[in-house]
Amino acid sequence: MKEIADTGLIVALLFRDDPFHPWALEAFRRCAPFLTCDAVLTEAASFCPDPVAVLKLVTRGDLIVDPDFSLAGEASHLAALAAKYADRPMDLADACVVRMSELHSKCRVWTVDRSDFATYRRMGRRPIPCEFPPEV
Repeated sequence: MKEIADTGLIVALLFRDDPFHPWALEAFRRCAPFLTCDAVLTEAASFCPDPVAVLKLVTRGDLIVDPDFSLAGEASHLAALAAKYADRPMDLADACVVRMSELHSKCRVWTVDRSDFATYRRMGRRPIPCEFPPEV
């Protein structure tokens, strides 16, 4: 099973005052390493005053940039997903995570974004297997 990290999991881990920090901390303790992508790392770093914390997760091996995913190679799929969910609207990081879930049939997406990821579908109509924090 491939564990895929969305932005919210990473941000919750890095900020102790985040309401989902205990959930994220336990997720990393139990399930790391997580696959992710450049768009998610960039989005997560945008929440931090210093990108070093995000980069440390990569250098430690807690986050692995998915070697099977290329933004350039997946651009047409990402554009189709963004168009399909334009009413939400779907951001680039979410499109990448959805596409990664399509490329890894046995996966689980770890995200705090329950409303979007409960709506998104992979390969047309299939729900994305997700792990969400408990509702607060």
